[in-house]
Amino acid sequence: MSLNSKKKPGPPKLQTKQSDPVSNNKQKKAAPAAPSPKSTKKSAGASEQRRHISPPKDDVSEASGSAAPLGRAASERTDKARSQSGQAKDIAPKGENIAPKGENIARKGENTPPSTVSPDLSMIKGLQVAEGGQIRDQNGNPIGKVVEGDSKELAGQTVGDNGEIFDEDGEVVGRVDILDEAVDQPMELPGKEESKLDEAKDVVTSLGELDGLPVSEGGMIKTPSGQVVGKIVEGDPEELVGYTVNGEGEIVDDEGDAIGRAELIPAEEQSKLDQAEDEAKDVVTSLGELDGLPVSEDGMIKTPSGQMVGKIVEGDPEELVGYTVNGEGEIVDDEGDAIGRAELIPVEEQQKNLEETAHDATEEDNKKIPSIESLEGLKCNKRGYIMDEATSKPVGELIEGDPKKLSKLGAELDAKGQFWDNRGNVIGKAQPIPVYDDEEEGGPFAGLDGLVIGEDGWIEDENQTRVGRLIQGDAKKLVNRAVDEDGEILDQYGNIVGRAERWEEPEAPEVEPTDLSSMEGLSCNKAGYVIGSEGFPIGRVIEGDPKKLAGKKIFENGEIYEGKDIVGRVELIPEDERENVPDGLFAGFESLVVNKDGFVEDENGSIVGQLIEGDAKKLRGHAVDEDGEIADKYGNVKGRCEPYEPPEEEPPAEEDLSILKDKVVNKQGNIVDPATGAIFGRLIEGDKKRLAGRKVDDQGQIWNDNGKVVGRAGLIPDAEQEEKEGQFYGFENAEVGKDGVVVDEGRIIGRLIEGDAKSLFGRKVDEDGDVIDKNGNTIGQAERWEPEEKQRDINPMSGRKITKEGEVRDADGNLIGKLTSGNLATLVGKTVNDGGYVVDNDDNKIGECTLLENIPESEPEEEGLTEEESEAQAKAEEDRQVAEKMINILNQTLDRIKPVCQQITEQIEKADHTPKDELDEEKLVQTVKPLLEEGGRILQECNGSIRALDPDGRIAATAKARASSHDATPEEYQLAGLIKELTETVTKTIENGRKRIADMPHASKKLNPLWALLSEPLFQIIAAVGLLLSGVLGLVGKLLGGLGLGGLLDGLLGGLGLDKLFDSLGLGGGKSK
Repeated sequence: MSLNSKKKPGPPKLQTKQSDPVSNNKQKKAAPAAPSPKSTKKSAGASEQRRHISPPKDDVSEASGSAAPLGRAASERTDKARSQSGQAKDIAPKGENIAPKGENIARKGENTPPSTVSPDLSMIKGLQVAEGGQIRDQNGNPIGKVVEGDSKELAGQTVGDNGEIFDEDGEVVGRVDILDEAVDQPMELPGKEESKLDEAKDVVTSLGELDGLPVSEGGMIKTPSGQVVGKIVEGDPEELVGYTVNGEGEIVDDEGDAIGRAELIPAEEQSKLDQAEDEAKDVVTSLGELDGLPVSEDGMIKTPSGQMVGKIVEGDPEELVGYTVNGEGEIVDDEGDAIGRAELIPVEEQQKNLEETAHDATEEDNKKIPSIESLEGLKCNKRGYIMDEATSKPVGELIEGDPKKLSKLGAELDAKGQFWDNRGNVIGKAQPIPVYDDEEEGGPFAGLDGLVIGEDGWIEDENQTRVGRLIQGDAKKLVNRAVDEDGEILDQYGNIVGRAERWEEPEAPEVEPTDLSSMEGLSCNKAGYVIGSEGFPIGRVIEGDPKKLAGKKIFENGEIYEGKDIVGRVELIPEDERENVPDGLFAGFESLVVNKDGFVEDENGSIVGQLIEGDAKKLRGHAVDEDGEIADKYGNVKGRCEPYEPPEEEPPAEEDLSILKDKVVNKQGNIVDPATGAIFGRLIEGDKKRLAGRKVDDQGQIWNDNGKVVGRAGLIPDAEQEEKEGQFYGFENAEVGKDGVVVDEGRIIGRLIEGDAKSLFGRKVDEDGDVIDKNGNTIGQAERWEPEEKQRDINPMSGRKITKEGEVRDADGNLIGKLTSGNLATLVGKTVNDGGYVVDNDDNKIGECTLLENIPESEPEEEGLTEEESEAQAKAEEDRQVAEKMINILNQTLDRIKPVCQQITEQIEKADHTPKDELDEEKLVQTVKPLLEEGGRILQECNGSIRALDPDGRIAATAKARASSHDATPEEYQLAGLIKELTETVTKTIENGRKRIADMPHASKKLNPLWALLSEPLFQIIAAVGLLLSGVLGLVGKLLGGLGLGGLLDGLLGGLGLDKLFDSLGLGGGKSK
């Protein structure tokens, strides 16, 4: 074809989508394509015609490395070896859509041909749509077509996954499918891709694959084919020759003890030699393989690895540099016109070049990895390398520790590759790296990865550490350009555009420690100066606040201590800075000025002097020199000052808490005088309920019985002492109770004077007596109120003791009463209580005394009383006394059980009025359970006291005989009324509680079993009374019947089986008589 003939612009070049050939983690920016020398017009097709220039061979070599030591080894290959390495990477993109399938096929079985795969849509991924909607492979053969979308508009677009074509917004704009002819033909893997699969099979990637392999000479682990896949890293390689490696990389002796350990050689290093040999067999044999390759200088066509495979035969080679060749060997400009043509270099010449490259690549076999023991005694440099002092080459690298610190310390490696400090701690570890046997020296930057040009022409490594500097080239234009190991900076065409040289940060000269012993024992002043014996400053504070350090002793190393802590340091003032002139009054101070009050302030606002001459108002803001003089601009002295230090503020005196000594903590947490109740302080630490009643010492501390401080108290601030307290102050749990009273923990402390008692039930009452809703509105008002306590009549005999004669006398010895009930022998010396009774330690009545005026005169015994009548009269008197004792017991029990039952009822009713979503059933259980337990305990005590009246069962045994002839006495009527009241109080509490918690599942489950704590002792009390006094239960039944609770007693007795017992005794307790 003539170079001058016009060619109609064709469709965009068909191009396979490639992945970045560089395998390491660094991403390099693609070099921009060179501008066209012919035209500046751009088109979509033309932009695809030109490809990016391959990276320079040094970059390719660097990219092929992996770990730092191996990457260093790779960087020292010869140029031809680098080119060959680059060619291996060039293969990968071309086969990226094929090789994976080949791998899958290889896994399926031995009978499946490893070099063929079934084509699918992935074979056209990355290709472009040509004119007519066809999809062509790299050889120009049609293998697919557009089946959805406008083929004209899709021309030049790239095919994606599943045959879909996407626009710039990621929307699907077309679809392609594979031609039937392409489907019918099996697709063979190219030789290069097939060789890569075979190569992948030979690479050992896990220690398990070393299992059974022997140790060879030099400590190397080889496969049966002779491929080196591992090395000895622990143990003597010479002694381990012939031993085999197990699946964990260990070498064990006949006794099973580990005597050595092996590691894998990186997979990249295992396959490098095989790659080079396999690649040497590959040559370019068709023009289609030149597709996308750029024209290099001198008109040669090279692969990315630098292999020459073609040359320009038509057109000006210099003008065509940077253009790419298409699949037909043509070079076209941006308008699609042919401007040059290339042809292949003969196959024989390509093979000859490759053989020379493969031969050079085998030189890498000369490298050896030294044993870890060979590094013993060597040191680490600041770059982290272990250098051989004889060859000045790196033989190891630091893997743990700070290289600069280890280099400065001069630490040496031991036989295990460890660095130690003088305290016996391991501070670093190293490992060997490959060492070359040849004498070829690496470049100045050998072994350093990721070198780029930073700001101001500095060369920085991947850690942004400066390792070199630019000596040739424009630093601004070359920023972020890569630097190879020879220190050269190349452009996209491989031209040298700059050079760099190595640079290491010079070590700072070690400064000899200054002798500070001359300041030992001295101290600094508030200005931060240390004054010597001659009165001149010889040192100054460099760490710490001079004001706080003033007067503190300086030690020989210049340190100032406070206790064991270093709080400051000083340094000597150099001789040339010291002044030999006697200091003025304000020597050492700078920027002194007069303030409005006539004081002299330094730059920090501290007062250091005061005006003694001059007008403070006129001299305000004027400077003061070190002699204390204030001069005007002409040097005239307008005022004088003298040093002055404001008096230090005394620390606040500790609060005197002695007034709290022997004061007591009350339930509100106040500290009060137990005699007067006056408040002197309040509890600031501790639980007020637990500490209530405990005394405070003169330091405000509260101690427990074990001698430990369990709380602290403080005085009430004066401001709070004057603060007026509300009428409900100190009652934290005040709330509206039943019937409009205000209660706090069951105690009535007030009553509602405004608001509806029912709607306000359960609401909190604040300190001022206001009932407030959740929005802060006052919806009720309460006042302090307590029910009047019934005044009890105190018997005149209260506190008096019983004499041997059973008499009770007053303070003057006058007879005022006699013992009328009880055993005189056991009651002599006992004290009479307020009710005229004698009680034991458990408050059980054991005797009764009667005033003389209340003792009836003894009537003469009627004549003619028979023995039976006398006995019946005695029995009646005994029943009366038993009934009176029961009356007293039941009275006390009612006084104690009623408040408990009332609290139980109020808590349950409060919960019943609470909305379901706000009800805390667990809190209700925790509140009511202790009350039930307290009520059960009160009733059990009552039962025990009643049964103690007949300890031997004598009275109960005679109950049946007396039942038929006995009429109820007034005492028995009174006793029946008390039992009725007790029964009614307890049973109503139980029935009301059961009913109201019926809709509370958790509370019902927890509380229903506890009602027995009240009911069972009640049954036992009724049974005890019925056994002791006949007829009382009949009276109780009548009384309950009058209230509509007639069947209640029958039910109670029937539940305990007592009805049959009473019937057998002839008592008929549950039936009215």
